[in-house]
Amino acid sequence: MDLAPEDLAIDLMGLRLEHPLMNAAGTCKFIEEVSQLSRSATSAIVVGSITLQERAGNSGNVYWAGTMFSLNSLGLPNPGARYYQQHLPAMVARSHEAGKPLMVSVAGFTPEEYAELAELALDGGADGVELNLGCPNVWQGDQQKRMASFDPSLVAEILRGVEERVGVEARVAVKISPFSDPCGLVEVARVIERHGVAKAVTATNTFPNAFSYDDSGQPIITPAGGLAGFAGPAMKPIGLGQVKQLRNVLPDHIQIIGVGGISRGRDIWESQRAGATAVQIATAYLERYERVFSSFLADLIEARMG
Repeated sequence: MDLAPEDLAIDLMGLRLEHPLMNAAGTCKFIEEVSQLSRSATSAIVVGSITLQERAGNSGNVYWAGTMFSLNSLGLPNPGARYYQQHLPAMVARSHEAGKPLMVSVAGFTPEEYAELAELALDGGADGVELNLGCPNVWQGDQQKRMASFDPSLVAEILRGVEERVGVEARVAVKISPFSDPCGLVEVARVIERHGVAKAVTATNTFPNAFSYDDSGQPIITPAGGLAGFAGPAMKPIGLGQVKQLRNVLPDHIQIIGVGGISRGRDIWESQRAGATAVQIATAYLERYERVFSSFLADLIEARMG
């Protein structure tokens, strides 16, 4: 039996999506980028990550992509809360006009900031919020910002504050870093499970503090002496492993959004087989932009039919 595009439809946190493929946080920050994505075949639009204060991000060479992997150290560049208070309703309207839900990724520097940003996003009309607990590329001098997802007590405090501010019924996903410690992953998953506000887990953010040289022997990435988030096709087995472990430990009502190494339609299918409901792409989108969605979907249909 032939597989039609409508057969790819999914339910994510109570939102009906035409298919499981969307952009990942970090690829869309401004209203113009929402307009571009609204004309693409993405099933939903993810804006952010956003912070309370405007951030210029890191300087120098902050992104590099090769055949097998990419490195980035963007440093959460975004125009800050005031911009989104002004423009988010128009972003939501453009996304909805195209039949696409819009979610906002938020990155606080304190638990209180996560709660405030989540409320800002939902008040602006966003269909859901993704709490970015795993960005590795924020530095103050030679000190790296703590990645909240590695601290179960901090994860609990953030989720408690968000739940108190926006209510337990809000659509909230929790984005975490990849864990090399299986017990640590289970511990954080149990914390997420205990808070009813968490409807999904996005797994994963980039692998922290990867490093590589360019052909001249200099670090490919400028900030932090070259340490950067690792992503791209080589992340696929790590991402699939995180999804599989999370699906084994989380209850069925908490969905999983797979991220990491999605570079063709078959990767979407494999991520779903491992336990993900939906997937996000960053490196593939940054390299190929809007046409990547239709290309991946055609490949996904072929993979599922095979």
